Amino acid sequence: MSVADQVWIGADPGGKGNFGLAILESNGSSSSYCVDCTDEAIQIVVKRVNSTPSGIGVDAPLWWSSGRSGDRQADQWLRTKYSLPGGQVQAANSLRGAALVQGAMFVQRMRERFPDVGVTETHPKAVWKALELESGNALIKHYSVRAAIRDDQEHERDAIISAIAAREGFEGRWLNDLGRTRYPSEQDPSTFWLAPIHYFRPEQ
Repeated sequence: MSVADQVWIGADPGGKGNFGLAILESNGSSSSYCVDCTDEAIQIVVKRVNSTPSGIGVDAPLWWSSGRSGDRQADQWLRTKYSLPGGQVQAANSLRGAALVQGAMFVQRMRERFPDVGVTETHPKAVWKALELESGNALIKHYSVRAAIRDDQEHERDAIISAIAAREGFEGRWLNDLGRTRYPSEQDPSTFWLAPIHYFRPEQ
């Protein structure tokens, strides 16, 4: 794949009408959608993308913990570093099922079609904090991405930010990978059944 043909996929998994999907192209243009489920998102990707994406970003916990509350060291780190409340960085046991199930299913279905595609977990709101930006739309402009998003469509916005995270991580500009440090009760995102999974962040 030439640099000009590169695409990155972003997903903000949710239930009916709340599954955000984004396709980011190498020239900075993007398209975003809000669908009902993983299958609908995959159908769009298959129609729009002709070769293996350069990376996928998913706004959902993609490896889990068997410990109390299902909390992970990555989640605790984000809460502490940016003073984010538990409601903004939730442990897996506190999340509604759609984010967990549709997130993992999206990765599995994408890898069935693109076995070698790289995947990173994302957290768009924590990225705003890291970059000291006031909103997701400010972040999109910061990275020179062209997007048309309605103010009420946060799922599409977060999907675009997830695609940006995939681009920046797999292009080697975001080097902080929160998956490298874990509690003993956590799955290893480099070896478990959905592996490999990264969690690229913009911090130096």
